[in-house]
Amino acid sequence: MAAVREAIRFFLGRAFDIREGETMRVLLMQANIFLLISTLLIIKPAVNALFISELGVEQLPRAFVMVAIFAAVISTLYSRLLRRSSMGRMMNGTLLSSIFILIAMGVLLRLNVLEGGVLYFFYLWVSIFGVLTASQFWILANLVFNAREAKRLFGFIGAGAIAGGIFGGYLTSLLAPSIGSENLPFLAAFLLSLSVPATRFIWKNYVEQQHTTFQRQKRIKGFSDHPLALIRQSRHLTFLAGIVGISVIVAKLVEYQFSAVAAAAISDPDELASFFGFWFSNFNVISLGIQLFLTRRVVGTFGVGYALFVLPAGIFIGATALLFFPELWAAVLIKLADGSLKQSINKAAIELLGLPIPIDIKNKTKTFIDVFIDSAATGLSGLMLIFLVSGMDLSPRFISILIVLLLLGWGYFALQVRREYIQSFKLKILKPSPEKKALDIGNESVVNGLKKVLNNGGERQIIYILKQLQELGDERFFQPVRGLLRHPSAAVRAEAIHNLYFYKQHSIVEEVAPLIQDTEQAVKVAAFNYLIEHSPENRLELMRSFLQDDDYRISYAALISLASETKDNPELKKIFELEERIRQKLAHLPDIEDVKEEQFSKIQLLKAIGRANIPALHATITAFLSDENPEVARQAIQSAGQTLSLEFISQLIAFLSNPAYKDAAQAALAHYGLGIIEHLQQFLGAARPGDVVVIRNLPPIVEGIESQSCVQFLFSLLDYEDLVVRLEALRSLNTLKNRFPHLKFKKKDLLQQILEEARLYQNTLSVLYIQARNAEAEVAQSESYKARKSLISLLERRLDGSLERMFRLVGLKYPPEDIIPIFKGVQSKHPNLRISAIEFLDNLLDMDFKKILIPIVETAMLETISEEAIRGLNLKLPTEFQCFELLLNGKDFRVKLAVLYLIGQLGNRQYLGLLDKYRQSPNEKVRAAAEKARQMLDL
Repeated sequence: MAAVREAIRFFLGRAFDIREGETMRVLLMQANIFLLISTLLIIKPAVNALFISELGVEQLPRAFVMVAIFAAVISTLYSRLLRRSSMGRMMNGTLLSSIFILIAMGVLLRLNVLEGGVLYFFYLWVSIFGVLTASQFWILANLVFNAREAKRLFGFIGAGAIAGGIFGGYLTSLLAPSIGSENLPFLAAFLLSLSVPATRFIWKNYVEQQHTTFQRQKRIKGFSDHPLALIRQSRHLTFLAGIVGISVIVAKLVEYQFSAVAAAAISDPDELASFFGFWFSNFNVISLGIQLFLTRRVVGTFGVGYALFVLPAGIFIGATALLFFPELWAAVLIKLADGSLKQSINKAAIELLGLPIPIDIKNKTKTFIDVFIDSAATGLSGLMLIFLVSGMDLSPRFISILIVLLLLGWGYFALQVRREYIQSFKLKILKPSPEKKALDIGNESVVNGLKKVLNNGGERQIIYILKQLQELGDERFFQPVRGLLRHPSAAVRAEAIHNLYFYKQHSIVEEVAPLIQDTEQAVKVAAFNYLIEHSPENRLELMRSFLQDDDYRISYAALISLASETKDNPELKKIFELEERIRQKLAHLPDIEDVKEEQFSKIQLLKAIGRANIPALHATITAFLSDENPEVARQAIQSAGQTLSLEFISQLIAFLSNPAYKDAAQAALAHYGLGIIEHLQQFLGAARPGDVVVIRNLPPIVEGIESQSCVQFLFSLLDYEDLVVRLEALRSLNTLKNRFPHLKFKKKDLLQQILEEARLYQNTLSVLYIQARNAEAEVAQSESYKARKSLISLLERRLDGSLERMFRLVGLKYPPEDIIPIFKGVQSKHPNLRISAIEFLDNLLDMDFKKILIPIVETAMLETISEEAIRGLNLKLPTEFQCFELLLNGKDFRVKLAVLYLIGQLGNRQYLGLLDKYRQSPNEKVRAAAEKARQMLDL
């Protein structure tokens, strides 16, 4: 038995690059998707046949509309349930409820309960079941496999879906005539029941035991808070979404034609179910053949843009045939074009056309396009069919005319997206880099333009292209990328090796092997990864030899690569005894005499621990957080963030008060993603007065996380009493606005904040005028004069800060790239710039913002503050007592201390009441200052 298992592992490793420790996970996931798709392809033909036979094909358009509505309702309920429950429970609940529905369906069919409502429900449920279970499966796959594993294994796992489609369809075509369609739900329920223990085992052993909550959150790719806004802001995405929408409408029209012609030719429900099952499987087989043997050649020969026309051209031929020959062979032909070309050539072209779109934008919009645009297009197709079939009483053959018209729109979107594809590369990739001028590619093709940049571009240009092309493995770029192995930039060399990693058919081990000796550690690690990937025969021996290499730099590069490779592979960790190797190197640290080698070793070990996903080694990170070497401590902070472990969050927050480690701690906490918001809020809730330095450094942590929750968190900091905290929160809000323009900032909240800042500015201005006037009446160089001048200087800085905060608040309503230059212009010493700035501001703002901001800006531009200017703002001049009372009632801690010190120097006992009040302040420093001022008054 052991020999058989070893033989299977050897075959899978050689044929599909399934590595040590991955076999069980991969086979379980492949079997799972096989069972899910088999279930779908057994039940879908049966339900479709029963629905059409019992209710008539004219009911299909109404079913399409109801599917769209049903999908929207289910998606909403599903999202709400997911917030309250784990993904594991949701998947288990979906499978169990589906099994129950299948059994109920079989019982009702056996009892011959075939009322319209029952069949409608089953038809709708089958439509949702296919989308929901497939979506859940791929979410689970992204949790079970990391990005590197997914690139290697998802193709093999996906073959299980194709096999399930073929098996389920053919099984239905064989069994439906003999056992009857009413018994197929029981068979489907049996197959689906086998998926339940498999899913539970996978979740328990490969998700719960391997990943923290933060790791799961980061791997699950949902859609963003505002995916529609992201799509609307990108012409490229808009056209892609348009193609998807039209393709879904056309597919539903084709499905209606196929079903109508088949129902007219085959009246027996069991025979019809057999027919559907047979051809659904045939479509899967043909699609697989096209994917394996034609897709790469078609895309490579004709280019991405033209490959997008293959599917509509095939549908056009089928639609034309069905229009003139409304027979079964023509219906099969048009369905064959849609069913086989969509998941092969068209899918590859769509994915390639999305290449210039940033990966995070694609992740945030893909689910929305796949689910909501698909559902909306399905509903729209139903409405079209209701109008044409029920309203105009057209036969199915004439639906071809509508299909041809829609294909024209499809062609328009295809031409536009091709143009955007080319333009995106020219603008984003061929733009000037700091070290090189922009490359002129004229009217060259995108491929030739990219080759030109790879050969002659600057470092930034080359790296950008390599990252975009990394997963394509396009033969046309192999030689240019290969040439970059000799590039003078270490960053380019490392990225080139990462890119060559995906050219499985080309092995250049001899050229990459010498780069193990490269002076840059990043190049060593990349070279090691390449050699392991392209040496399958002796992979284990090669890894062991590098791990034991006499050159400590090479052995550490191997260790880091092994930590990354085995991150989600506990079996491989055991084979290589990763934890023991790390502990041995840690124990060897005291024996290292060279200081630089010791520092290098500590940093490399921390990198390995951060990637290894071994909680037992987290204590080592904690120990190195207090290392006397700043570089080591900084790496410990980064590694703590990489672990995404809850135990490090409080320690990382504490580092925010240390200027030497603040940036590293912010980056580490930001790495936790959206889940960190809850913990930052908990810290704020329990914060003490002495934590203000930490709180000032919280805003930059969330400014790179795209979520409305970040906006809400930063807005909550605008009410904090420390002015620096408020300013930092505003700066981060401006950064959020700049990076993610689709996030919402409510005008009402902005106006309220601006009004508060305006009141603070006006109060500070009036107090400043009184203090400046009183200073003129005092004896120069007296203690009270010095104290007052210190307060005046502080208030002047506060005025500038208040003005900046107002402008940054306005920058949340209007483009920051317009508002910030206006603010700098207002502060300029050149009169012309100040005048131009206020003129631009006056034309930009709407009335609500203009009436608040313009008078304040005009006052801020004055060289000196006069009583006339104060009264021009409708401000009352306060008394000295009112000035002190106003400032002490404010939120500014430093201003309070300055006022209390001035009161002590003035020696005027009329302020005793104010001092007694602040001797009870909750702030220790304010109490001490009030007490000292009281003592000075008693002298």
